[in-house]
Amino acid sequence: MSSSELSTVSIDRVIDTMQGFDVELERMGDQDVATANLNDLPVTFAVLGSVFIVRADTVTGQTLNDADPTLYLAANQINSVGLGARATIVDRAEHLIVRTERDVSIAAGMNDEQLGASLRSAVDAVLATQDAMTAAAGELSELRAKMEQELGEQA
Repeated sequence: MSSSELSTVSIDRVIDTMQGFDVELERMGDQDVATANLNDLPVTFAVLGSVFIVRADTVTGQTLNDADPTLYLAANQINSVGLGARATIVDRAEHLIVRTERDVSIAAGMNDEQLGASLRSAVDAVLATQDAMTAAAGELSELRAKMEQELGEQA
């Protein structure tokens, strides 16, 4: 394929492109999904119709029953500054999950250079957003503890 020729994006092309970055993706059966461990995070790559998605999940120690709003507030804060990936809190499992995700349009196809740049950008954004979520949640927790302490001293 020439460098300017647009070609359909498939999970096989995603896997091949990530090998160029020394990242081995493990394909999930015959699905258009593959995974890798990047920066100690499970990262999922999926091709779904007109987009490919890069997603990282961090399982927290909080359950839905003992969750405080800090993670949700941190996700709102992160999403308001536009780091290139969305942050959400998944509350459909035993423990809350911090999920960061970016989707990239592939409906028109991509040449190899475009796919490589898009994958690099998506992975960087997803991982940076995970780091930002950790920092924001920590700062909000500290602020909450300080406010609770001040309120306790006033009582």
